[in-house]
Amino acid sequence: MRYFLSFLFFTIYLFGFDYHLKPYRISKGINCFFGLPSSISKDNGGNMINSCYIEYKDGYIVVDSGPTYSYAQATYEIMKKEKNLPVKYVINTSSEEVHILGNGFFKEQGAILVGSKNYKKHIIQNKKLKISDKISQDALINTRLVPLDKYLESDWILPLRDLKINIIKIKNDNEHLMVYIPDKKIIFAGDMIFNNRIVAFKNNRSILTWLDGLSLLKSLSWDDIVSAHGYMTKRSALKNTQSYLSLLKSEVKSSVLSGESKDAAIKNIKLSAFNEERLYTFWHDKNVASVYDEFLNMEENRKDKVSKKANSISNIVVKKTVEVKKIVKKDIVIPKIKKENTVSYVSFSKAIKDAESKNKIIFLKVRSTTCKYCDRLDSVISSNNEVKDILNKYFEVVSVNNDYDEVPYDIRIEQTPALLFFKPESKKPLMNLTGIEALGEFLVILREVVKDGHKGRYLRP
Repeated sequence: MRYFLSFLFFTIYLFGFDYHLKPYRISKGINCFFGLPSSISKDNGGNMINSCYIEYKDGYIVVDSGPTYSYAQATYEIMKKEKNLPVKYVINTSSEEVHILGNGFFKEQGAILVGSKNYKKHIIQNKKLKISDKISQDALINTRLVPLDKYLESDWILPLRDLKINIIKIKNDNEHLMVYIPDKKIIFAGDMIFNNRIVAFKNNRSILTWLDGLSLLKSLSWDDIVSAHGYMTKRSALKNTQSYLSLLKSEVKSSVLSGESKDAAIKNIKLSAFNEERLYTFWHDKNVASVYDEFLNMEENRKDKVSKKANSISNIVVKKTVEVKKIVKKDIVIPKIKKENTVSYVSFSKAIKDAESKNKIIFLKVRSTTCKYCDRLDSVISSNNEVKDILNKYFEVVSVNNDYDEVPYDIRIEQTPALLFFKPESKKPLMNLTGIEALGEFLVILREVVKDGHKGRYLRP
């Protein structure tokens, strides 16, 4: 019995999680393992990615090594049964963990690992694997991050004798690659398209860069396409992703330009034509938030440029006005239009920049979607003139929603609303308060922070 248990443990250690993998033939010499259209879980061991292998004269090329060492090991066992060839190259179309964590196994087999520039961040940071809390330990056996042999910053053609394989680096995108075999008219698009599920914005991905990449993808000559997610392989597979992104871009851009808040944009932009897509309820609101931030930053940068240009023109006009004043007998007084007193919200990156140059404090307000106390605080801020005057004079104000935004500096929020105050050069808040909703209490806090700022000499009187 003891021998049997030892043998069983040894077998599990060798082969880990059973992924029940089956290869599907795409064309001659090209096969793929299709992942499940679901989130990572203990039941699937992270098997939600498509991994493919390409046969050529001297061996195999693997596109995306998969979510674990065990997964990669299982795929190679299947490949060897078909034809006992070595794996020469592994190409990672993304640096997301589910694409790359089988690299360790293939590196042991002598494969050359190729991927994007951003892969280096994972190695340098050397943090705990995100997937480790989501899958079982038998699936995780031997899984680790290993360095690549080649980090691509431009297109590259694999140095093969009998097969041309182009690795395409997308402009302004250091995260994603595509693999193109022109002779076979097939392209491995990675996370450029999503089939059988809604798209997901991660790692501050730009919707504009993504759409540019799709335009490049459309311009290439191919008949079959394999994405990182989903089973469709025909040209029509591109349509759904492009339609969703184009509509999302249009709706969010209009929302930002109209001055609508992020919370309002998330509430109003639903794109109901796509609400039957898998994982829609999990990802869509996050997608709106991510794209909103991108366009908000673009609008802030545009306004900064316009302001600088206006100041430059104003200086020229002032000089000319001095000369004209000699012949002007009486100035015409134009009555000033009273500007509505509102609080201006900015992105956290802009808040840091402006707070430093204007000697202000950063006020970070963290709320959640269904928080009634957050609604009360927002009402206090929007309706009370004294609060608005203090905030506009002494603070750069940032608002994030803890349900779909990343809180700066990975600060853990236990309760909302949370009020955090920072000096621009500090990553630790001067004050971190929760549960504030009443006007009187909020005013006391603001005055105390301002007083402390003057006392500490980092706030201009």
